[in-house]
Amino acid sequence: MSIIHVNQIGSKINNLFSDRIDKGDLNPQDKDVQTKILSRCLAAYAIYCVGDTSLDDAAIAVVDGSDDNGIDAIHYSPSNKRMIIVQSKWKKDGSGEPDNGDMRKFKDGVLDLINFELDKFNKKINSKKQMIETALAEFDTKFDLVLIHTGANSLSKHNQQVIDSILNELNDAGDGTSEDVVSFHHLNQAIIHSGLASGMDGEPIDLEIGLSQWGRMEEPHQGYFGIVAGEEVANWWGKKGKRLFAKNIRQMLGNTEVNEEVRKTIEEQPENFWYYNNGITIVAESIKKSMVGGNSRDIGSFKASNISIVNGAQTVSVIGKYAQDGGANLAKLRLPIRLISLEGAPEDFGASVTKTNNRQNKIESRDFVSLDEEQLRLKRELSLEAIEYNIVRSENIKTSASIIDLSEATVALACASTQVGLAVQAKREIGRFYDNLNKSPYKTIFNPQTNGIYLRNVVFSLRKIDEIISLLVSELPKKSGKEYGVLVHGNRMLAFLVFRKNVMHKNANSFDFDINAVNWLNDTKVVLEKLMNEIESNYKDKFLATLFKNASICKAISDSIA
Repeated sequence: MSIIHVNQIGSKINNLFSDRIDKGDLNPQDKDVQTKILSRCLAAYAIYCVGDTSLDDAAIAVVDGSDDNGIDAIHYSPSNKRMIIVQSKWKKDGSGEPDNGDMRKFKDGVLDLINFELDKFNKKINSKKQMIETALAEFDTKFDLVLIHTGANSLSKHNQQVIDSILNELNDAGDGTSEDVVSFHHLNQAIIHSGLASGMDGEPIDLEIGLSQWGRMEEPHQGYFGIVAGEEVANWWGKKGKRLFAKNIRQMLGNTEVNEEVRKTIEEQPENFWYYNNGITIVAESIKKSMVGGNSRDIGSFKASNISIVNGAQTVSVIGKYAQDGGANLAKLRLPIRLISLEGAPEDFGASVTKTNNRQNKIESRDFVSLDEEQLRLKRELSLEAIEYNIVRSENIKTSASIIDLSEATVALACASTQVGLAVQAKREIGRFYDNLNKSPYKTIFNPQTNGIYLRNVVFSLRKIDEIISLLVSELPKKSGKEYGVLVHGNRMLAFLVFRKNVMHKNANSFDFDINAVNWLNDTKVVLEKLMNEIESNYKDKFLATLFKNASICKAISDSIA
């Protein structure tokens, strides 16, 4: 890459974001003002790519300025429960990388942000206090740390060590395992240029695509579907590479876990690939069927002009890289594919196809919980108590005195158990409970001994504790400091300790349990004081946001204040 590419990047992102970002705090007379503007544009672009946002929302996410504590942009998506935190550096000569001091500042800023130490940040970041608080309060929030710059393609050993140290700290579960709560994305000059290339004078990509068992959609827009061979897909990648995804840079970022699963299927079960994989969606300026195969639907050849793969980018890239490694099983691969023509379609149809294909709900492990017999039994038992137990995933569920949701049931049962590690897991990543419905931790809390009465009692009790925690937070003079951190980050630990104090695993398992007979306010205050004293005495230098997600530390605290 070269300074020519840097200038091309600068021209493109300036056109995209310069009029959208806040420049009110910049001095037009500053000799470095253009560099600062481009750095902010770059930060917005990172949000746009990683966060799947609009251009305007990406621009709004920029918080660069004095006292930004190394953070140049922040965005949180409530629907995806992901927070994106960006550091951006414009390197006008296209060489080098961010200074190690800047990387360390970014690391400290991320930790301060996650620990809600907002007094260390500027007004721009503090204006997003509500958003940040919401993100930190959600029990399933994941974090994307993004370094974007126009310098070298790889990080130095020292800079990589900074990134590794924060990932290790924030992903350490404390039980010898690591969970991907925090991910890192390095968007260097090459990736940025490749992502923007479609907006520059890049040559359109035309593909000859062979389909078997194909079919046609005529209305309201033309499209084709069928089966494509793995060898053909590998050939696309070999010739065109990442340009195939020009209109879908977000997918180029990939997902390591997904990539590993795709690769594993290719290597171990190539004959089942069609059954396991969602396939590929391609949009094209036009699609023409050739005479090959005649009118037979068994085989057909199609010329797709000016194409872009808008769904399935990870699948294509994994197949392409597998081919480069030898591709022993390629001949056995078959994939489902859709070809969508934009010819005669409304101007915004292509963008809508791209957006909706990447925002559809994916099947998650939790979705299979609704088929579990234990859950169906609990649903029947609770219905006899005039309580609706919702075990089907939905974004619109509102809990009440007559409605209990699976997520809050999981958290309540985890906190009411005798194992502090389960409460930590509920705080850290609740989705892990649903990974395997035949093993712990799921079977530890959902088993034949878990009855509807017990579930109701612990859920309603947890609601009491959460109400008290919210009250105590509201009474604090400011939303920062140790007590605030313990109340927000340690809410599940607090619930576990209060439940243990009231021997909930035994007492709540009865029709006679009276939730109003427990002095929840007093018990929570007593436990809070003990917890704060323990942290002050033995864990003063620990970040609370990570402390309460570390199983071994929380067990030590629990044992100490038993």
